[in-house]
Amino acid sequence: MINLVTTRLNKTHPDLKLLGASDIDAVRQAHVAVDLKRNILDIVWDETGPETLLSIGQEIRNVGYDPIWHAAIRSENPTILFKKWQRFEVFAHSKNRLRINLISENFASFQRYVSDGKAPTTPENLLICGLIIALLEEIGCLKLRCEMQLFNGETYTIFKDGHFFVPEEPDTLITDAWSIEWQTFSPKIESVVLGADLLEIALPGSCSPTLKASIEAMVQCLMIDIARQWKVGELALSVGLSTRSLQRNLNEINLSFSSLVRLARIHEACHLLKDNDTPITAVAFCAGFSDSAHFSRDFRASMGMTPSQYRTVFSGSNRR
Repeated sequence: MINLVTTRLNKTHPDLKLLGASDIDAVRQAHVAVDLKRNILDIVWDETGPETLLSIGQEIRNVGYDPIWHAAIRSENPTILFKKWQRFEVFAHSKNRLRINLISENFASFQRYVSDGKAPTTPENLLICGLIIALLEEIGCLKLRCEMQLFNGETYTIFKDGHFFVPEEPDTLITDAWSIEWQTFSPKIESVVLGADLLEIALPGSCSPTLKASIEAMVQCLMIDIARQWKVGELALSVGLSTRSLQRNLNEINLSFSSLVRLARIHEACHLLKDNDTPITAVAFCAGFSDSAHFSRDFRASMGMTPSQYRTVFSGSNRR
């Protein structure tokens, strides 16, 4: 999140100095103190105004590769995106949460609340609102409209036709709740290139071309969005099979649905542990595990070592 803030400000207000932000490693630092984050956002609010806070999320298109945002924008639809957001709050042990109510296929309401400690601040709320708008746009929601309430009871449109708007007196906005509507949805998900090693593990030495194509299609769907909490019926629908046919095909190669998903998740986790310095908690989230403890147990059972040990071993082999 801090990476998005600094990237945006470097473009819009390059002379603005954020006390403490320069000491944060946006890649390796998993958690930033709440007070520090609030101080940074307060400075942005005071020095640049609410429009900048709302627009920070737009940098999700431009910021360098980040596995968290990458996992978010590979969502097939808003429902999946919202589930990831709420799962990430659990991973991050966020005290400030976002309650999401998907009222219809193109309309959702949002409520910021606190599970413990101080309530979310106005700058925090505007940042999160703008980020949700950007994520919805990025996965394919078109012609978004976002509304908040004013203290006088009126409804105020803060986003429409690709532009943010704020009232002349920003303090009149009730920023802890808003609604977003989109007219149409066109998914932007791209295909992925499957690693030969993953297919070699999943497929037996010999199988029919039809079965091979079916398993490859399953793995392709899983790896396009491995951070998703897949259900067997969803995967079957995605590859054009009945649930029974999918399970029968997996039985032919001595795999169950859960074991195939676990195999794909471990494969993704190994990739993330090898190729960047993403915190292990973030690796667990991006690979689709329900929580860090589940990730550690499954990884050790599959790889014979903990995620930390795996990263250390791989780093050591790279240095030699």
